[in-house]
Amino acid sequence: MYQEFYIKKGGKTLGPCSLDDLRTYLAYGSARESDLVRREGDHAWIPLRDLPEFQEQGIEDLTSEITSRRRVARYRDYMKVPPAQRSGIVRGRIILGFLFFPPLLWKAAATVFQENIYTPETDEHGFLKSWPRWVSSLLYPLLILNAVLWLLLIWTVFHSAAPLLHDIIQVFRSGTGTAVP
Repeated sequence: MYQEFYIKKGGKTLGPCSLDDLRTYLAYGSARESDLVRREGDHAWIPLRDLPEFQEQGIEDLTSEITSRRRVARYRDYMKVPPAQRSGIVRGRIILGFLFFPPLLWKAAATVFQENIYTPETDEHGFLKSWPRWVSSLLYPLLILNAVLWLLLIWTVFHSAAPLLHDIIQVFRSGTGTAVP
């Protein structure tokens, strides 16, 4: 069951927030173990360190565990996600980059390898879902295939145009209007 909490800090009440949010606030130093917190529906404020969810694992252990993990931004509003991390934009860059302009594909691949890509869909807690990690595994063969296809295209164009270029060079060397065999 999803529970919401409120934090009393500096005379202000902040919330609602999830248990994960409370852990994140502790890890980033936005909340202290002495800050007061209450569950939605409760009337009593208790220090954060006294929450039963934090009793099994000490707060110091909890915050060190969180800070040792890779910190990942979590979004609830798709329009607040940086454009480079939106699934629609990344998908468009992959397709256009593969078909027409490889640097777009490379840029999209770099984003997928380094960042989370968010979709407009939300999970049960209201956070935006991110692309699964297997998508990056699919990009490796796509990048290799794209490079091979572009190299074949360049090679074909060069070999098709080579006789024409040879004739043009001969025209300019001879100074006449006809090509010299």
